[in-house]
Amino acid sequence: MKAIKHLLIISFLAISIFSFSQDKIDLLILNKNYDEALLQIENKLNANPSAQLYFKKGLIYNRLQKYQEALNSYSEALQIEPDNPEILSEMADGLSVLGNNFDAVNFYKKALELEPGNLTLSGKLGRVLINQKKLKEAYKVFSDIYMQDSTNVYWNKQLAYCAFRVGKRKEAVHLYEMVLEANPRDYGTYINLIHTYNWKKEGNKIMVLIGKGLHEFPNDADLILERAYYFFRSKRYGPAMVSFGKYLKIENAPSYEILMNYGISTYFAGFEEDALEIFDELFRINPNDPIVIYYKSLCFKKLKNFEESEKMMQWAIDMSIPDYVGDMYHHLGQIYGQQRKFSESIKALQKANKLNPDNYEILFEIATTFEEFNSNKTLALNYYRLYLKEANESAKNVNYAFERIKIIKEDLFFEE
Repeated sequence: MKAIKHLLIISFLAISIFSFSQDKIDLLILNKNYDEALLQIENKLNANPSAQLYFKKGLIYNRLQKYQEALNSYSEALQIEPDNPEILSEMADGLSVLGNNFDAVNFYKKALELEPGNLTLSGKLGRVLINQKKLKEAYKVFSDIYMQDSTNVYWNKQLAYCAFRVGKRKEAVHLYEMVLEANPRDYGTYINLIHTYNWKKEGNKIMVLIGKGLHEFPNDADLILERAYYFFRSKRYGPAMVSFGKYLKIENAPSYEILMNYGISTYFAGFEEDALEIFDELFRINPNDPIVIYYKSLCFKKLKNFEESEKMMQWAIDMSIPDYVGDMYHHLGQIYGQQRKFSESIKALQKANKLNPDNYEILFEIATTFEEFNSNKTLALNYYRLYLKEANESAKNVNYAFERIKIIKEDLFFEE
């Protein structure tokens, strides 16, 4: 009996000493004395490995942002307690931080199998699914959370985002409105809700929302830009010009697109001289943009500088046609010719020559086609001459062209 009592006392003392050691480690962690805590844990692990010690080691490494070391510790803990949902969750968190969302999902799902009612775990799983762009699956996760708790603003925001991305716009609008009502300082939700509204049907809501946003965040550049774009899309160019102008006073490095829309708004608002200055700046940035050249032409037209307007418009037209369109007409002309549709072939080849005047061989093909189907060889003769003149030394069929010119001239002489 005394032996049993003695054994119980020893066991109690051992448990008490272990509990005291654990409490001491927890106190070290609480006081952020991580080096000493890690040393104590390492000593205990050498004597008696346990899942909780590895787990605490992982938590310390997490706080030190040594995420890979934390994952190594959690892996050791899971070797001892593979069905511990707390360790599984921390493992998933660490994997997600390091960008390994694929494996993180598996650990979150396993943890949820053990704790199916843990909404925090479900929310983390949903976020990782969003990161993986598995939006339908994420939508289901956050919908299930919403059925159990519709008051959590953060989860509602995630559900709103998923709802919009899977095509449930009205649900997204309702949720985003709820989020903003609960937290009017949520800047990101202002932007998301603006984009969720239908600008053609819910324009008034957009304007009210932008007004509320600017009340919370005065002179915010992005909200002012959203207002400018709304006016621009709805073709209210005067207010758009004003809003773009306000944005440009705040933003020192606007994008090319924003400057372009500012210029277009200014032009349609009736300020052609100001618009021309904007398009001149855009032309300096990109002298090969046909849209800029087109609007420069329109500005000159309004300012009655028709000579400059004509030059710019012709330039814009020439630059707007892709090079490959000329090649398409060239091939089409050859296709018509092979079917002996000579009239259609000539028209297609002439179009190809107009679009791609540097391809002189098209002139040669027009000449041969005229010679084949038109009894009046004068047209063929003229195109052979034009071919030799334009192509000069680069002509690939110079000998044949000279020979045909000689023969056609002789035929025309005898016909006379």
